[in-house]
Amino acid sequence: MRRFPLFRLATLLARQLSAPVAKKIKVVAVNHPWFQRHVCARTGRMFHAYQLRLRLWTLALRQPRHLPPISDHVALESGASILGEAIIFGVGGLIIMFEVNRQANKQEDKVLAQESQWLALLLSLEELQRELALQQQDIDRLHATLRRLAPDQYPRTQQDSQPSSDQPVMPSPPTSESPPVSKPTAELDAERLPPTTSEAPPPPKSDCPPPLTPECPLPPTSECSN
Repeated sequence: MRRFPLFRLATLLARQLSAPVAKKIKVVAVNHPWFQRHVCARTGRMFHAYQLRLRLWTLALRQPRHLPPISDHVALESGASILGEAIIFGVGGLIIMFEVNRQANKQEDKVLAQESQWLALLLSLEELQRELALQQQDIDRLHATLRRLAPDQYPRTQQDSQPSSDQPVMPSPPTSESPPVSKPTAELDAERLPPTTSEAPPPPKSDCPPPLTPECPLPPTSECSN
């Protein structure tokens, strides 16, 4: 439900009351001798002079050095009217300035409220992320306890064997073994060649059968008899 616009009602009331207040001030100024002589009459004469010179300038006529004076009654009436209009204009200008300032402050308050809401949402999101991380740690700890107590029912998975991203991975300690030294090319070629032996080559294969034995006598062939 929207609130009742009290400020708009107050500005409308001030604008409506400015006209009768200006008339009352004009009546008081006309009846007051000092205000009548030093404010209203002087203001009326100055306004008459400026108005007359402006008319002559718009008509492209020569500006006179001395303007004809006006009567005191006309000067008082003109000065009082100008004073009343000035009061009405001043009240309207103050109302407009106050309204513009109020709208600017309202817009700034709206922007600040939106920023505070976004900040509250970000803080709540960070808090939820921290709580989620703590709950995940508790779940991992319970799974580890269950696998330790009942390894058959809760086997270790590949994901469990991998290190968690939250825990830093410790580097492996350096070993005392020296790095492999590259061998020369001649030694590598020598290792690739087959080993050579000093044994004598085998005798040539002969087509002749083996010599006769008493267990298996065979007649000699024609090639061997020669």
